[in-house]
Amino acid sequence: MPGRAPRVTKTEAIVIRQRRLGEADRIVSLLTPLRGKVDVVAKGVLRSKSRMAGHLEALTHVEVVLAHGRSMDVVTQAQAVESFAALRGDLDRLSAALYLAELADRFTVEHA
Repeated sequence: MPGRAPRVTKTEAIVIRQRRLGEADRIVSLLTPLRGKVDVVAKGVLRSKSRMAGHLEALTHVEVVLAHGRSMDVVTQAQAVESFAALRGDLDRLSAALYLAELADRFTVEHA
């Protein structure tokens, strides 16, 4: 129908925060080019056999497919575009990057 939002969205994003939701799920904060900051649910990522777990780590540039949910979008696919391995190997740079990610999370408003 015209005017309806698509049920599935594919976008690139930077993971800026993640927090636990129940035993196996996480709420992941993404910074996207078109929607700004978006909190999404990543179901089952805390399970040992999860294929998405490594792709949704903080400070990772990812391409995600999001399905429209009732209160939050749900990650159905995630693929790391860049994990910034050099950044993770330098404690000073990693600390600075995590601080900037925290600032981005606190000072941006979630897109509805």
